[in-house]
Amino acid sequence: MPTAGGVPPTLPGAPGPGGASPTVPAGGLPPTRLDGAPGVPLSPAGPPAGPWGQPISGPPVSGPPVSGTPAPPPAGPLRGGRALWITVAAVAALLGVGGGAALWLTRDPYPALEFDLDEVKRIRAGDERPTEAFTAVLGDAGYVAYPLPDDRLEIVAVDANTGAQRWRKQTAQPAEQWDGIVAVPGAVAVFAGAIGSDTPRELELRDAGSGELRWRRTITGDDKVIFGRDVAVLVERAGDRLVGLRLRDGEPAWKPIDNPRTESGDARSTVLRVGSEESAGGPAYTDGTPRDPWRGEADRLVQLGADRSARLIDMTGGSVVRTWRSVADRDDLVAARDDRMYVVDDSGGQYRLLAYDLTRVGEPVILHTAPDDRRRPEALVACGEDRACLLEVPSGEADRAEVVAVTGDGKAKHWTAPGAKELVPVGEHLLARRTYPEPASTLFDPEGRAVLADRPGVAVRLDGGNLLVFADPLGGGEADRSVAGMAVDSQKPDELGELLDVRGESCSWNTSVILCAAEKDFVLYRFARS
Repeated sequence: MPTAGGVPPTLPGAPGPGGASPTVPAGGLPPTRLDGAPGVPLSPAGPPAGPWGQPISGPPVSGPPVSGTPAPPPAGPLRGGRALWITVAAVAALLGVGGGAALWLTRDPYPALEFDLDEVKRIRAGDERPTEAFTAVLGDAGYVAYPLPDDRLEIVAVDANTGAQRWRKQTAQPAEQWDGIVAVPGAVAVFAGAIGSDTPRELELRDAGSGELRWRRTITGDDKVIFGRDVAVLVERAGDRLVGLRLRDGEPAWKPIDNPRTESGDARSTVLRVGSEESAGGPAYTDGTPRDPWRGEADRLVQLGADRSARLIDMTGGSVVRTWRSVADRDDLVAARDDRMYVVDDSGGQYRLLAYDLTRVGEPVILHTAPDDRRRPEALVACGEDRACLLEVPSGEADRAEVVAVTGDGKAKHWTAPGAKELVPVGEHLLARRTYPEPASTLFDPEGRAVLADRPGVAVRLDGGNLLVFADPLGGGEADRSVAGMAVDSQKPDELGELLDVRGESCSWNTSVILCAAEKDFVLYRFARS
């Protein structure tokens, strides 16, 4: 399992009173096409309707991709977070909003950071080079961890601004291997490793302020844990259920929820969090997963069952809010943010991108249909308010990969992303990353223009307006690692220098500091001031 640094740990890691959760008939409801293709019903009757009920006009959503460099967009309304604050500024000026209120309304939610790299503190580890080393950062709390000779894990909490030690504790039990640590609200979670998917392993939760053990629980190697502000949800594979645990004491937060089952008894499922604007605008792991995913209204889960159902679950109260039938297989591409769930239907020759409204049970909307059956979906993310971004690759032609960005009103943009394999949202911008033949990152603005084109190395999100760009992949060995910082509205990155002799895959960051394991200790760097 990856460390708690550069990539997220895979922690294997409501109906009204008296009312039942609504469902749709077996087989689901037919999707609605935005282009009103013959033979597919439009709903409601009358003029073609947009995905959430608004009238629409214009050309069909699906169509051949635009090749080459995207043309400059026509004059028109701005979209997204940065566009929004500019619009609000104009409105505030017209209305005569005064003083501090106007400044608050017109502030950029993700201002450009002032980049400058300085070493802050070295944090002592053991006398020998640790075989494993982990870090985590959340707000002003930093954590480092490494195995002791007796196979327990030493955890050290530090002030993330100064590196000053807050406490130093050891796990209650030893383990032959460790999977990592995760900073969560008010605590740090510590995960032992496991040889197999059914092998027992220990989870400890320690208080952020004192380091004292709050609770511990035995889980298995294939169990996953999803943390919220107050509740952790254990995706329990052996019991085929979801278990809610209170962060403060580990006691049940609600009655366990059994997984949906097929007629043959298959109860395997996939569970993902419904993201929010705030979590998507905060620091991310290298794959784009939010480091603090509980920000904003992010207390809902989507569970995909072996029976192809999808369920919306309130992770705070433990209720099944809604159920949809015949939605997706467990390994299909699915993304969810705010009140939208995007699903790639790849069951036929030409795949389709569908959108579900999470506020009601109803038929999905077809946002995009592949122009032919040779084009395959490689990645899917929610990449802004009411917008999905899909990576589409012609079979055997990675150099012709394209991003398809589709908004809920049926408007699609296509732009080329040769060799791309991964997508990471950065506010309304989008990172497309390739891994072969050498890693490189390209940052696109909302209109598809390359702000940062084919930059060697790996770019990661700091917040909705800023990036950190590593010159090389974050591997496990010690090395000097060049790093740059960049605001999405700037012309080029600020070259910051090198992180000296660090284990790249161990590194964790927020919007101003990065904490990494070195050969025999840990090092805290400050790279930005807001």
